[in-house]
Amino acid sequence: MPGPSLKNDSINIITHDMKTLVKKIQDLRHLGIEDSQIALPRICVIGDQSAGKSSLIEGMSEIKVPRAAGTCTRCPMEINLTESDPDQPWTCRVYLSRKYFYDTSQRVDKVSKKSHPFGPWHVQDQEDELFITLSDRDDVEEAIRWAQLAILNPGRPTAVYIPGQNFDTDENYCQVKFSPNVVRLDISAPGFPSLSFYDLPGVISQAEHEKDRYLVAMVENLVKEYITQANCIVLLTLPMTNDATNSSAARLMREVKSAKARTLGVLTKPDRIQTGESYVQWVEILEGEKFRLGHGYYVIRNNPDPTVQHAQARLEENAFFASEPWATELAAYQEKFGTRKLQTALSSLLLDKIQSCLPKVIEQIEAKSQRIDAELQTLPDPPSASSPFILCQMLNNFREHVQAHMDGGSADYPLLKMWFHLATDFKRVLIHTRPTVGILSQAEDREKAMKNQKDDDSDSEVTIVHPPTPAKRKALTHGDTPDAKRRFTPDLGRISSTSPFDKVSREIKKFTWEDIRECNETASRGCLPDQIDPKAIEILNQRSVEHWKVPLMIFLDESHDLVKKILLEQIDEVFVQYQRTNLYREIRRIVEQYLQKLHQQHIDWAEEVYEMEHNKPFTMNRIALEQAKNHGFSVLVRARNSGRYGMYQDRIGRYPEGDIRRDNELKSMIEKPQELEEILGPDQYLPEMRIMAYARGYYDVASSRFVDLICQSTHTKLFSKCRSQLIEEVQRELHINDHDSKCLVIVSNRASVDILYLVVERCCELMAEEPERQHRRLVLQREKEKIVKAQTWLSAAKKDEPEDVYDNMTVKSQPQDDWAPFASSMDTSV
Repeated sequence: MPGPSLKNDSINIITHDMKTLVKKIQDLRHLGIEDSQIALPRICVIGDQSAGKSSLIEGMSEIKVPRAAGTCTRCPMEINLTESDPDQPWTCRVYLSRKYFYDTSQRVDKVSKKSHPFGPWHVQDQEDELFITLSDRDDVEEAIRWAQLAILNPGRPTAVYIPGQNFDTDENYCQVKFSPNVVRLDISAPGFPSLSFYDLPGVISQAEHEKDRYLVAMVENLVKEYITQANCIVLLTLPMTNDATNSSAARLMREVKSAKARTLGVLTKPDRIQTGESYVQWVEILEGEKFRLGHGYYVIRNNPDPTVQHAQARLEENAFFASEPWATELAAYQEKFGTRKLQTALSSLLLDKIQSCLPKVIEQIEAKSQRIDAELQTLPDPPSASSPFILCQMLNNFREHVQAHMDGGSADYPLLKMWFHLATDFKRVLIHTRPTVGILSQAEDREKAMKNQKDDDSDSEVTIVHPPTPAKRKALTHGDTPDAKRRFTPDLGRISSTSPFDKVSREIKKFTWEDIRECNETASRGCLPDQIDPKAIEILNQRSVEHWKVPLMIFLDESHDLVKKILLEQIDEVFVQYQRTNLYREIRRIVEQYLQKLHQQHIDWAEEVYEMEHNKPFTMNRIALEQAKNHGFSVLVRARNSGRYGMYQDRIGRYPEGDIRRDNELKSMIEKPQELEEILGPDQYLPEMRIMAYARGYYDVASSRFVDLICQSTHTKLFSKCRSQLIEEVQRELHINDHDSKCLVIVSNRASVDILYLVVERCCELMAEEPERQHRRLVLQREKEKIVKAQTWLSAAKKDEPEDVYDNMTVKSQPQDDWAPFASSMDTSV
């Protein structure tokens, strides 16, 4: 009888070519690099309680596992098989892998599927503790039982459960009835394959006691947690003693998106089918007509007697499937019968899964490495004796950034470019808000309104620059009149739609000829009739510029806010690693305080300039003033003539409004001022037009001067001071120069030890970070070490990548379909 030669035959059938890859996946998993974005290939065995999972696990791993109800169903088990050197004995290392901690203060009688899927169990950094090392296969079952007890008693030390040290430990007591933490078995032996799989707790539909109902949801959540991962191959165990529609594990598999395509069904306990019972259901399943799965079904048979050795069990299994009806009526499915054939198919699937997902896993690990590096950049090293060097280096870097922004000239430093747009809007708003005057007097407007029987009050507004562009005409609102469309408006370009001056630009000072006449008469000091009093011009000039203070304050506030925004951004960039330290908070405070001081000084000075402009209009630029005044006067005269002749045309009624002949006549008469005066008579508001022309001319000269002066002051009182004085202010306020020398000089010149100590102490005080960030840095550094190891291993594995030995072998997979027709019969009770 060839029994001894078959001792490892069932496992050796798994190809040796996949050992390296499987071993690398095991190593990566034990490093703890898996997270929500990195999912390593795995095999997970699921099934209902008493579905034959234990026999399946024993058949694939050649170990004995506890079969009694209780602890064996209350936590997952990971089994890793590895080939050792030929001269090394069989070895099994049992680990307690704790990825969750137990919160004793939380209720355990209710479980949420989303927020707390495992109830009082919460995620922590994974900890792997060696429980025991075995050299005898017969000791494995007992070791697993005590390891599970250690997992189910998180409040007690592990040592009291280790075989040989557990004489006084109550083996019937469990602090909890379920744990998501894992008992891990690393088994190595000569000629052993590299294979890894998880045995998940059996799915239950009912709890033994009402108080344990939460276990139903907790186990289901655990199973879903594992099989949801896209790289998981699911082994679904279905006992042939039950109707497949009653499987709770199958129901869970169906509820997980895409899990069915990754599932291989394992039909167990074929020897317990009652004599005379029909095999029709199972033939339909094997044929793929019912309950289709992505990788089809296999049938295995194991001896329920735990004393039977594995080699003997495989011989019995071969003999069983060589008998009726398996070798006769069901002979067409012989390739799906037996543990060895299941292992062959499983190894093929696992190798394909590893080879297909490995490139993506490498990319995900690289991405995780980059994320860790990026976060570590925000977490500085703990303060040390080198802190003064680091601080001074950062301050110098900050100085360079500030100076670059204040100097401008680069797309990387857009401060001056942004400020220039603001200054342009400031200039435009002053031009746009210069005073205007109506073409017609109030009396003339009333006469025109009575003549036309409509309100044309808005028609006679004028500003003295240029005719409107076509774009301006299109912008007129529905209520504008034809005369309003012919108004003279400034061609100033548009103020930005998001300009802070929007509201000010709509507040234009409007005069009437009556207002100007009254001003002249009020200011008169006994002049001859129709003479212009200089005091009237001065009053009009003052009234024209009194609105300047509002746009002035807006411009100063916006300028300083822009600089503040840029500087705070530079602080964030330069001191990014210290944003949770006193250093960062102090530098922000100092910079904001310094800018506030500059802002107030600038406002005080600008208000003095405004008061001078408002209280005493003055200019020595007489040539520019005369040119602006003459131009304004000619525009006003032409506009008045046009308006007055239009009224004349209305009175004589020769042509109706809108007649092209009326427009042509008006254009012709405007070019003949002498004939026009003979028809209309002298303009009674000629003195007022001269006053308005003078006021407008002065406004143009004064506003240009005012804008230049204010903008120039922004350079001298803001930009220049930030460039040359800000860093010195920061160093002074940080008190790192309080020891008769600058920190750079102290350190570089090796000053006295006492002074150096004080500088280092002050710098460490400023740069000390919060304890949570110190802990976070340590966590990231540990994660980085894992990533480096993982990348090293993967690099080595890529060089030694095995050839695919399955090129000539196929594993029949069944097409997917919908289990919906049988959904109604599924048992979903809890």
